[in-house]
Parts: sequence; structure tokens; C-alpha cells
Amino acid sequence: IAPPPEPYSHAIRCGDTLYIAGQVAFDEDNQVVGAGDPRAQAERVWHNIRLACEAAGGTLGDVVKITIFLKDVRHAPAEISVREGLFEAGRYPICTLVQVANLGLPELLMEVDAIAHA
Repeated sequence: IAPPPEPYSHAIRCGDTLYIAGQVAFDEDNQVVGAGDPRAQAERVWHNIRLACEAAGGTLGDVVKITIFLKDVRHAPAEISVREGLFEAGRYPICTLVQVANLGLPELLMEVDAIAHA
């Protein structure tokens, strides 16, 4: 994951809990991946969450809660489809999904923050 473009941390571990900041479809150079393509952005967002989990010594399977922010709620099926392929059936994280007016850059379609227990 590229260093944050603003003063924050991508993830902080507190005991057995890992708090992961909202991840967007930025590549390792903080460039937007998949402009206009919600599936490509979902894949990159989850890739970044996986990297944050692994950097803390965990796995994506340790994620227990997510909050999804969508620029357009009609992009939910693309994100859900990606997420279904990442978790064991019946072992999905708790999820809150909301539509928002803006995600900072016009090309960004979604942001996902996560809490993991390792």
C-alpha cells in the first residue's frame, strides 16, 4: 500500500484488534485503479485490505466488520461479488453499506474500512 497522502495510518493494531482505515482503489503509487469500473475498484480495495491484514501478521479471514461507502448504491453488486469470493461461505464479516455524496476524488467509486481480530 502506498503511504497515505494525508496524515493518518492505514492500520493500527490495538491488542488483538486491527483497525484498517478506509481503503480506496489506489495502487502503490497512489494512482486510481479502475476509473469508472466498480468491480475493478472493489478488487483493488480488497487487495489493499488484504495487504494491511498481512502486514499486521493476519489474513483477510480475520476481518470481522466492514463499512462500505459507495458513491452510487447501484455499485453494491460489484463489491458484493468480489467479497463473496474472498471469504468462506457463512463466514462473512458484519457489514454496513451506505451511499455517500463524495469520496474525495471524482474517479473513486467506493471506500471500505475494516476491523480484524487476529
